[in-house]
Amino acid sequence: MLSNQKSLPARARTRTATIAALAAGATILASCGGHSKPKAAPTTSTTVPATTTTTLPPTAPLTGLPQPDAAQLNATAVVVKIDNIDAARPQTGLSSADIVYEEQVEGGLTRLAAIFQSKYPTVLGPARSGRLTDRGIGDDLNHPVYAMSGTNLMFLPTLRAQPWWEVDDGNRPDLFYRAGSKPAPHNLYTNVASLAKAAKTPTPPAPLFQYRATGAPMTGAGVTPVTHFGFGFSHTSVTWDFSAQNNAWMRGQNGTADVDNTGAQLRATNVVVLFINYTISGYATGEGGPPAAIPEGNMVGSGQAWFLSGNQVVKGTWTRTSLTTPATYADSAGAPILLAPGNTWVELAQAGTTPQLS
Repeated sequence: MLSNQKSLPARARTRTATIAALAAGATILASCGGHSKPKAAPTTSTTVPATTTTTLPPTAPLTGLPQPDAAQLNATAVVVKIDNIDAARPQTGLSSADIVYEEQVEGGLTRLAAIFQSKYPTVLGPARSGRLTDRGIGDDLNHPVYAMSGTNLMFLPTLRAQPWWEVDDGNRPDLFYRAGSKPAPHNLYTNVASLAKAAKTPTPPAPLFQYRATGAPMTGAGVTPVTHFGFGFSHTSVTWDFSAQNNAWMRGQNGTADVDNTGAQLRATNVVVLFINYTISGYATGEGGPPAAIPEGNMVGSGQAWFLSGNQVVKGTWTRTSLTTPATYADSAGAPILLAPGNTWVELAQAGTTPQLS
């Protein structure tokens, strides 16, 4: 087919070509943007996710566990002496204790000093008499309440002079009562919430231990897996067996599971064994027998210490400069010992005792 332009006169063809050239030039200028308005840059919408702040409750000083009750957080520690011979078992209220110390008394038997701060049970017992070892247990708790069922007359002035609020069934008979089927003197009970009111100026204790993060494993020089621990005072044997199901150490005494009045076995998140020296501080007639030497545990100075937490043990040392100063604990490399948050039992073993581990 022939182009239509060939049928036009020469002049017309020239004019048409000129118009086409001008149009093409305009198109080129437009495409180059020489005089066009710049396009706006595309906008990007960014959404900043909202942040959520989680405020954890402060921790109880003697367990390292969260304590949502502000009033209890600032509560006074209460130390109560508890009978621990077979005739006194099972005891009531021990499972509520933050810390329990087991100390040697006359005849190779043991007595407990149960410390309550994060919660106060309303029934506890049976309560028994105090010993001079108790100074090392209670003096570093920032003026606690100390409750006992009397003591040797030689010890009474010393115990009443300690930096604590001392109460017993002699000066505060209204805070103790006899109940249950056990024979006296193994049937004296008390109310920890009532005992706490004996503190005219409530003051919370400082922590006695350092704690690691919840769920973190035990660390330290020489950390070793272990599931059984056993040792003996001269007439009291003690065992601790780790329960993976309960994630706790289960207590045994004199060959049987050590249970409370509900039938539940006593347990501890941590077991600390302090090897200390005992000296003779006096004599007592015991449970109707001949006079027996009363040992006193020395808890100032330094010595060996074992720490059971989780299914592990670390062997280290304890150091304490005074009765009113909490002890410090270190592994064999000098690093601080960190316990798991939870309750702790402290065994005051005779220095030189060789426990069994497996």
